[in-house]
Formats: sequence, structure tokens, C-alpha cells
Amino acid sequence: MRSRLIATVLLVLGAAGCSVATSATDGGGKERPAVIETIAGKSVKSVKLTEMAEKRVGVETTKIAKSGTGTVVPYQCVVYTPDGNTWVYTVTGPRQYVREQVTVANVGGTAGSEAFLSSGPAEGTTIVKTGVIELYGAELGVGK
Repeated sequence: MRSRLIATVLLVLGAAGCSVATSATDGGGKERPAVIETIAGKSVKSVKLTEMAEKRVGVETTKIAKSGTGTVVPYQCVVYTPDGNTWVYTVTGPRQYVREQVTVANVGGTAGSEAFLSSGPAEGTTIVKTGVIELYGAELGVGK
């Protein structure tokens, strides 16, 4: 499962023309598609995409909605890490994203299209709906 996830991320990032950088430019002054920055006190990193990279990846967003017992997001927003934890990518600035942990209480809706959360970011928080796996790959340095 993990090797399939990594292979998928590599394929998608390669097709999107994305790579990961720790600075805004490479040695030749060429702008990199993604800048990855550490966040003090957190184990996750911030991912900032260039405008072109965001278009190539096709990033789309949505807002976390209120449900009867907590909040709800489209299931496609949720990424599962190899350790079994569940996450969503929040929008923290223009083309800037940070992974936030969530707890999926259950999956429902039409054909399992909604994830009902018992913990995570607040209702109304803007999260990534399309491009989640590409952001995860960029954050981990896949394709570097």
C-alpha cells in the first residue's frame, strides 16, 4: 500500500511538473514550483506553491461544514498517512497549505462521499479538496 502511494505521488508530481525546494529559487535563479518550510513547534511543514504549480496541480478548495455531531468534509479532502492518522490541508495564505490532523468519526453520504469529523479544524476553515496527494508528496519531499 505504501509503495503504491509513493509511486502515485511520484507519477502525479512528475506529470504536473512539480518538484520540491527549500528556497524560492534553484542555483540558476529559476523559480521552484514549491517551497517547503518548517513550522516551529509542529511536525508538519508548510507548502507554498507558485501560481503555475497551483494551476498544474489543479488545486480546488472547500470549507469545513457543520454536521449534527461535529463537522463534515468531502471524503476526498482526507489523506491517510502510513501510520493510520487522518489529515486535511488547510489554506493558510495565498497558495500556502498546512496539514492539520482530523479524526474521522464515520464516512457517509452518497457512496461514502462525506467524512464526518469528531475533531479537527473549525467549521468554516478553508481546506484543499483537489490536489491533496500532490501537496502531501511535496511536503514529504517526494521527487526532490
